[in-house]
Amino acid sequence: MPSRYRWDRYVLDLDAYRLERDEVTVALEPKAFNLLAVMVQRPGHLFTKQEIFDLVWTGTAVTDHALTRIVAQIRRALGDEAREARFLETVPTRGYRWIHPVETIDTAVVGPILSEGPRHSESSSEATRRRAPLSLVPVIALAVALVVAFVWARRDEVLGREAAPIASGRAVQWPVQLTTHPGLDLHPALSPHDDAIAYVSDRSGGFEIVVRALDGSATETPLTSDGAQNVQPAWSPDGRFIAYHSQRGGGIWIVPSRGGTPKQIVAEGSRPAWSPDGAQIVFQSDEHADAAPFGFVAQNGSTIHLVTVASGTVTPLTRSGNPTGGHAAPTWSPDGRFICFAVFDSGPSNGLWLLDRMSGSVRRLHQRGDVYEFVFAPDGSSIYIAGGDALIARLPFDPMTGTVTGRAEIMPVPGVRGVRGLSISRSGARLAFAGVDLSSQIWAQPVRADGSPAGEPRALTSDTSRRNSVPVISPDGTKVAYMSSRRGERPNLWMMDADGQHPLQLTSDHEFESQPEWSSDGAHILYLARGGDEERVVALDVATRTVRPIVPLAALRPSSGAAPPVAPLAEVRLSRSATRIAFSLREPPTGRRVLYATGLEPLSPHRLSDGSTSIGYPSWSPDERRIAVEIKDGSSTYAGVIDVETGALRRLTHASGQTWVRSWSPDGSRLAAAVLRDGQWSLRALDLSGREQMITSPGPPRVFVRYPDWSARGDLIVFERSEMTGNIWTMEAPSFR
Repeated sequence: MPSRYRWDRYVLDLDAYRLERDEVTVALEPKAFNLLAVMVQRPGHLFTKQEIFDLVWTGTAVTDHALTRIVAQIRRALGDEAREARFLETVPTRGYRWIHPVETIDTAVVGPILSEGPRHSESSSEATRRRAPLSLVPVIALAVALVVAFVWARRDEVLGREAAPIASGRAVQWPVQLTTHPGLDLHPALSPHDDAIAYVSDRSGGFEIVVRALDGSATETPLTSDGAQNVQPAWSPDGRFIAYHSQRGGGIWIVPSRGGTPKQIVAEGSRPAWSPDGAQIVFQSDEHADAAPFGFVAQNGSTIHLVTVASGTVTPLTRSGNPTGGHAAPTWSPDGRFICFAVFDSGPSNGLWLLDRMSGSVRRLHQRGDVYEFVFAPDGSSIYIAGGDALIARLPFDPMTGTVTGRAEIMPVPGVRGVRGLSISRSGARLAFAGVDLSSQIWAQPVRADGSPAGEPRALTSDTSRRNSVPVISPDGTKVAYMSSRRGERPNLWMMDADGQHPLQLTSDHEFESQPEWSSDGAHILYLARGGDEERVVALDVATRTVRPIVPLAALRPSSGAAPPVAPLAEVRLSRSATRIAFSLREPPTGRRVLYATGLEPLSPHRLSDGSTSIGYPSWSPDERRIAVEIKDGSSTYAGVIDVETGALRRLTHASGQTWVRSWSPDGSRLAAAVLRDGQWSLRALDLSGREQMITSPGPPRVFVRYPDWSARGDLIVFERSEMTGNIWTMEAPSFR
């Protein structure tokens, strides 16, 4: 099957996923590459817009603007002009056609692909025989290109800019599905004797740990059954015990692997990992356990600790602020010299970090990307990484020097939507992971004035986007704006009727757009836009779709002379009047959030919190005199309200868990918040004395709710409801070059 095509001075290589001009790589976005690949394989064919949408944006609703943009990108890459096209012809009102002859250059017979119809001298059967082999090429090659495109499109996010492409000609490993529960199985851990696997399942209604034999009998033994939402099992090196985190009981627990009475050894912490000698367990202090393929693993303030199993003595290994962010998911190198951990700060990870146990030094090992879980190969020569996408990465590693010895390489994992929770066998021959997927939709809940439900909740969206999130209701209650993240594209803003009808994409995918807010008159949607190194608040006119800038976010960051900003920006929230901004900064050395507020004309930020406690995620009250905030204390977050004029803080909640405030009732007497208690999420209304009213009942642990927005009429709350499903899979450890 041809995989390389040549025309003029260009070569398109489908295996390497590369376009070259005079042997120099030409940059193309994945969708532009996919469209080019489709067209050069069918010269002369008129591709209608709908046909292109079906091939390149399968299952996704997009505007004509998205197609126009990638066609323009292809033309720029080829030096082509729409009015005097040499390669890509526009057929007005219909679509596009490739008009230049193309050669295949890696088949036994090299020659031009058909660029015109069959010659009149050919019989119909002869023409059919000539075209038949080619008719499969676009379909098969496009399928391969789209799989590679998805991996390639996110390679920089997942692996950093030093990622290596997939090796040409490498056989794709097909994993084996170990469990078939329709709910959620996750956190697999292969036993040190390679004869069993422990994992978490919600088949009983809550998270419990199950041990399954790997001798072919499929024998399963429930290890826990106490309803404590037990997660993250880890085998001791001798196979006698399993450590885990209890979301209801808190901290780290140990139970005999053949069954017995669990024992708590650490009061607060999660993500346990045994040292190679079995004498110690390393863990993260933060207990947040988000059930989402791309959910972050720890919040800011989390650090890495060590507990001696025999004595229960706990020793801190990292300190807050070095590095900035939440330290998460520690794992040991096989010789026990190094501990790797990830760093998060309410979003994508800040890379893979290495703690040297001999020197105590901490340094970044791998830059940026979605680095969530990782395991060392048994010989210490590499680190396997999972980050929520359908791929596994390998980072070459020198266990003597603790350094990376080459570029990261990636391997697609077919059959699953995302990979989380890696485990590796002692022999290094087998990997286990959770293959996970997320259904993320916008829901609506009718409510009374106190926030109590006034009817059944209903879904407003039902699509297959990667995530639909941050919904906001227009002042007149007729529209809902929201953020939609679709695979292979940056997040865009969408709008629909309040009943879920007539969804409409408002922004294109060339920038990262998030956090929509309606203006008080409903004429504009205010949002954050990020393109390149620039972040700014902009306003979109709902009627005309025109965009105007409001303020660059760089103006909010204080600087020290000519030095870079001393405190990175965390969250930004505009008031409904669009005259004020509340924002938080992650101030060094701890990285705790400090809250500020300012008017827009002029910008004059004043500090509202002192940095002794992390305070962020602001939400303006309707009268703009108060700001609801989240207070981070230990592993928990609590709701609070700050007076804008005086800076006085009132803490509203005291129960451990997570209380994530988002919006106010129209009269300013209550807050709507997403609340995590005992491993289950629900929406609750909080009055200013801290009393809680259930808006939605706690869901199963695989479901989370986020971003409740209370309508100006007071009768409706819209929110994100997401449900993760997944099973346990195993596969041969990928062989990388």
